[in-house]
Amino acid sequence: MNKNYLYAISTLIGTAVGAGIFGLPYVAAKAGFVPALILLAILGAIMILLSLMYGEVTLRTTNKGRLVGYCEKYIGKNGKRIATLITLFALYANTLTYIIISGIFLNALLSNYFGGNEFIYGLAMFALISIGIYVNLKVVSVIELLMVIFLLAAMFGIFAKGIIFINVSNLLTQSPSQFFLPFGVILFSLSFISAVPELEYIMKKRQKKIKSAIVASGIATVIIYALFMMVVVGISGVNTSEEMFSGLSLFMGNSVITLGLIFGVFAVATSYLMIGINLKEIFRYDYHLSRNKSWALACFIPVLIFILGLRDFITVINFTGAVAGGFIGILIIIIFYKAKKTGDLKPAYEINVPKIVSTLMVFVFVLGIVYQIVYRN
Repeated sequence: MNKNYLYAISTLIGTAVGAGIFGLPYVAAKAGFVPALILLAILGAIMILLSLMYGEVTLRTTNKGRLVGYCEKYIGKNGKRIATLITLFALYANTLTYIIISGIFLNALLSNYFGGNEFIYGLAMFALISIGIYVNLKVVSVIELLMVIFLLAAMFGIFAKGIIFINVSNLLTQSPSQFFLPFGVILFSLSFISAVPELEYIMKKRQKKIKSAIVASGIATVIIYALFMMVVVGISGVNTSEEMFSGLSLFMGNSVITLGLIFGVFAVATSYLMIGINLKEIFRYDYHLSRNKSWALACFIPVLIFILGLRDFITVINFTGAVAGGFIGILIIIIFYKAKKTGDLKPAYEINVPKIVSTLMVFVFVLGIVYQIVYRN
């Protein structure tokens, strides 16, 4: 393994590990640790295969881009429109998620000293990040990677200190009627699809290793999440909170929890800033809007939704993961088979996915979408 291979793996894991990790223990506690673990394994396998399919699409295509561009090439104008709508929805939902979770974290850290509540602190984070988006304060990728590393270190601290508090009985409870509850949160947490096109540049001279980098990253992410859910649910049980930290503090005290909250805030802030700038640039360069209009559209739509009352962290990431993640998965499957037939290049690696397997994947995605839209609402 050379440094580029390790950088590829860290990029994929760093992309996956974000706001979603904080919601995993809560839904696992509601559904039961074992059912959540089964769902994590199934969706983990699906997302690894989906990422391999998307990686092959990028390697087969001369004009490099992102999902919207690939959908236009392989499906046509209607494919581009659908992909654009889904992409904008996913980005807006992600920024809303960051406003919500940063408000929760900052409130837990600062309310004892300065007062306030989650709503006020969420707006404060929005104000700070909006300024950064306006001035185009781009975060160096190394800084974001360091934030993720520090966050994982804090999670390991919770694991190391909290393992003695695990009550095995907390891991054995289950609620069969809630089996699909973790679906959207898990799908939201597992996706590193957006980082897959970057691998072609990171591993320019060793593109055949992209396949193993995707598999290794996917397996590592699943293991991290499984251990994380086991520790938090094992400690907190029915007291597991939506963002996990307040539930853990009942058993472990505040020292490690405070460290986790601090790095959580910074990790969320850097991701929020990067997505906000990405949104602004979509409006600026793809739709040719003015700088101020692009900034306003990127920043104010999510916060308006937040102000109007959609502030439930689990609801947002569950819906986003299941619906946006499901549609993105279906689009990737479609363009994968199109690229097999009409792609420009011979890729560095190829995978053969039988139609029965891709059909089952589509069925799982549709099931998740229907569950969220019809049953959960």
